[in-house]
Amino acid sequence: MKLIPSVWETRRIHIQDLRESEIPVAQKIYEQGSYIHQWDGGSLDHDYAYRCFTDGDLPPNGTKERYKIQVLTLKGTDTIVGILTTYHGYPKAETFYINYLYIDKKYHKQGLGKEVINELLTILRESNFGEVRASVAIKNWPALRFWTGLGLNTINGFYGDKEYKDDHYADIELIMNF
Repeated sequence: MKLIPSVWETRRIHIQDLRESEIPVAQKIYEQGSYIHQWDGGSLDHDYAYRCFTDGDLPPNGTKERYKIQVLTLKGTDTIVGILTTYHGYPKAETFYINYLYIDKKYHKQGLGKEVINELLTILRESNFGEVRASVAIKNWPALRFWTGLGLNTINGFYGDKEYKDDHYADIELIMNF
């Protein structure tokens, strides 16, 4: 199984595997995005970045070797502006799964997330993945617009609560086939 590179870049962003010294900054960025739990019913994980670095955030029967947590840094600076977590080969060998993407709120609305994902999609096509998937909370309208606008616009399924209530939550799994 071919993995995405440990280091890659876009026009404005340098992306690389998280280093242990960067865990505190990655955790702060993750926590900044914790407002999404109002839409997905989750709770803040105070050890998210450390857990991702040491064990991974794995699917059923997943292995750490197929998991990546990467930081997004503005080129020419040491400023980490986002994190990206992915899994290579779930639920099928040819599937690339985007677990989590978050850009620091100071850098929202600048097209950085779109730039990173567009380059990632190019890498995935060249690496012969058959599809890319992302799971999004149904109540997370900004993320739904983001992912469908990038071409992950085929619905694979709905998971979670079966009816709408303020305290009920569900996710939609989106796919793009190559």
